[in-house]
Amino acid sequence: MQSKIEHLERTILELGAQVYRTKHQVDELMRINAGYLEVFASLKRLLDDRGVISADDFEDAVAIDKILKTQASSSNVDALGVFADELKKVVN
Repeated sequence: MQSKIEHLERTILELGAQVYRTKHQVDELMRINAGYLEVFASLKRLLDDRGVISADDFEDAVAIDKILKTQASSSNVDALGVFADELKKVVN
């Protein structure tokens, strides 16, 4: 019985360590993601200020990219019609 309790304690300790490492990794990914969001927001403002592409056109391009990626990864053929309608809204 004592051996099982010790094994359970070690397992819980290992699980706690894994949770801590995972939390640290998620925190780091969130920090990196925030940096990327800031860079893209700055890029969007810069392109708009320079007259290269308007902020609305930039947002539309992002929306189209998201729709196309979702379509490419979708295995559900019925969903493609819905995405086609969304794509038409963004393009027009």
